Amino acid sequence: MVGLFGYVVPGAGHFAARIKNNEKAFTQVTGEKLFYGTLNVKVDVLIPIKEHFRMRGSEIEEPLYDFLFEVCKVNGVWAYRVKPLNLLSARGGHGDNVIELVSSQKIPDVNAGAKVQVMFFR
Repeated sequence: MVGLFGYVVPGAGHFAARIKNNEKAFTQVTGEKLFYGTLNVKVDVLIPIKEHFRMRGSEIEEPLYDFLFEVCKVNGVWAYRVKPLNLLSARGGHGDNVIELVSSQKIPDVNAGAKVQVMFFR
């Protein structure tokens, strides 16, 4: 396992709408109903995503993107790191120093500035 600490930073809210508007597709790919939105965690170490599975953007009318998922834990809560991947530029998301996390439950005590631990299964 690989563990690291980071700090919660505000997001733009785009992923909350994406999950809400495509709940069935996200539930199908993850096997669980996700909490709307992502938890964005800024880390000091660049850590590229290790893809465990993906959702094709064409399934949710975003044909230029795929969404990569990596299973992890945030403060002991099961979650997924999710990274949008632009199929034309191979870029997307906030970069590898801001980790976007989704979970089926609201992760407690994670206001902006809060220190969190993220554990990856590598």
